[in-house]
Amino acid sequence: MRKINFIAALLIMLMVSFNLLSLRVFSQSSGSSSDTYTILLTNKTGKTSLNSPTSALNITVTPGGQDVAGLDTGVSLSAMGASILLSNVDTIKNVITVVWSGGITDGKATLTGKLKQGNSVAPNFIVVKVEKDGGIDITNDVNVTVTLSSSVSSSSSSSSSGEIISSSSSSSSGSSTLSSSGGSPAVDPSVTITAPEEFIIKSKSPNTFKLKITGANFKSTSKCTIEVSDDSLLRIRPLKFLLSKGRSTKTFLAKVPTLGARDLISNESSDIATVDVSCTNDASDSVDIILTPDGLQ
Repeated sequence: MRKINFIAALLIMLMVSFNLLSLRVFSQSSGSSSDTYTILLTNKTGKTSLNSPTSALNITVTPGGQDVAGLDTGVSLSAMGASILLSNVDTIKNVITVVWSGGITDGKATLTGKLKQGNSVAPNFIVVKVEKDGGIDITNDVNVTVTLSSSVSSSSSSSSSGEIISSSSSSSSGSSTLSSSGGSPAVDPSVTITAPEEFIIKSKSPNTFKLKITGANFKSTSKCTIEVSDDSLLRIRPLKFLLSKGRSTKTFLAKVPTLGARDLISNESSDIATVDVSCTNDASDSVDIILTPDGLQ
């Protein structure tokens, strides 16, 4: 009888231990998953790509992570001076599109959207490309910060928590792209345009200034092309040139034509000339240069 009682007691102890272990495991996995993303874009120093007259953005992302199904539909925009007109989320290509009226005045834009419900999110939500209206790539003109958070409180916390999972600040050293195998980032080629944010036009002056284009991480010689939004406002020659690993910098003389300068002075108004550079290795950059008659600044 004592032997039977001992075996029964042992079985009871094992059952209690198993139940406690099961409760502990369930508690660890019952926390809520991140289902909300926030993308903060800010102009880099010397850049004005988010400011007026820009009125639309296409943002390509990779919402990767364990068991992540992808983006959900719907996105909101918060930006000083701008009112959203329409938005779209391509859940197949992972492209977020927003269009607004007015003009962003402080060089900041915040987009907030949802990831599909019921997924756990690993911290590798990445913004791949940022384009403004006209399909102009401004990825290297902006700083990007991504925050993931949960709209549902977990059992261990009374409020949802946010986690900054990705913060990028592209520079002339090029942007990084994670390889599919999860190894070291591969650095892509890039170009950077160095030019004054504002140029003052004078009535008795050649109205010329230097514009420098610098390439980084060029593995071979690449053909590059300059495009100016309005040739009557700003003229740059030559429009085609080569960049390579050994010759990574090219300096140009930019000129405000006499007739264009005269019109701006007589109308007492400023205008913006956009300079775009694209190379055959997919490196690109864009800057907006404000042309202001002397005395208006």
